[in-house]
Amino acid sequence: MEELLDTDPIAPDHFAPIAIKLLQGVIYEEEARHWQDLTKLYEQPLRRYFGQIGLQLIVDRNEGFAFLKQYKEDQEDFAHLPRLMRKRTLNFDQSILCVLLRERLDEHTVRDTASREPIMSLREIREMVELFFRERNTQHRFLKDLKKTVEDLRSMGFLEAIGPETLENEDERRYHVRRILKAFIDADSLQDLLNTIASSIEA
Repeated sequence: MEELLDTDPIAPDHFAPIAIKLLQGVIYEEEARHWQDLTKLYEQPLRRYFGQIGLQLIVDRNEGFAFLKQYKEDQEDFAHLPRLMRKRTLNFDQSILCVLLRERLDEHTVRDTASREPIMSLREIREMVELFFRERNTQHRFLKDLKKTVEDLRSMGFLEAIGPETLENEDERRYHVRRILKAFIDADSLQDLLNTIASSIEA
C-alpha cells in the first residue's frame, strides 16, 4: 500500500525572515528594516518561538543589537536539551586580543559619538598586541599567529573585514570591531580573561 505523504508546504510566519537572520547571527540596528521589524513588530512572538526550543532572544536597545543565546544547562527546564550553539573557549592569543578589543570599544564609546564601532587596520591591531603576545621565535611566526587570531575572531563575529579581499599591503586591511563583543565579554568575563592571561604570563 502506497504511503500517503503530506506534501503541502506550511506557510511561514510573518517573522520567519527575522528568525532566520537571528539563527545566522547578530542583527544590528544599522540593518534598519530587520531591526525595526524585530523591535516594533515581532519581538514577543520571536521570544515565544525560540523559547520553545530553549533559546533566549537578547535585544540590547542601548547598544543596538540582538542575538540568540542558549539557556544555561543548570536551569532545570532546559538541562535535558542538547546544545544547539557551540560554547566558545578562547585560547591564550584569542583571549588577549578579545580583552584589548573590548577595551578599545569602551574607549571608542567615550571618544567618538559619531559611530558605535571603531575601525582598525591590521597594523594597528599588530601594534596593540605586540607587548602582550608571548615571545615568538621569529617575527614571521608572530605575524602568522596574529593573522590566524584575527581570522579566528572574525569567524566568531567579533571582527568584520572591510574592503577588498586582497591588498598589496596586508597591514592596511581594515576591520570593524563589532560591539557584540560587549555581550560575550561582560565585566565578569573580562576579569576571568584577565586572570587567565596573568596566570599564563606568570607561568
